[in-house]
Amino acid sequence: MTELNEANAASHDFGQDAMLSFSKKVRDFRKMRGLTQQELADNAQVDRKTISRIENSAYSPSLTSLFSIAKALEVDPRELL
Repeated sequence: MTELNEANAASHDFGQDAMLSFSKKVRDFRKMRGLTQQELADNAQVDRKTISRIENSAYSPSLTSLFSIAKALEVDPRELL
């Protein structure tokens, strides 16, 4: 494997790890707040399916959605990253 391919593979692994961590944090904070996915979605003004996809690591939200979700969870956005 070339250095470039190794760097790309490492970057991809980091991205996957970061997404899994983000997904878990959203789910954990939601549950700590006693919110359903629908309640979080309503408070963040996103679709419930979006919350489900985020929590299942199937969707990476836009920055706007990230900030809306963080606000709805009453956490600093950095706590989700």
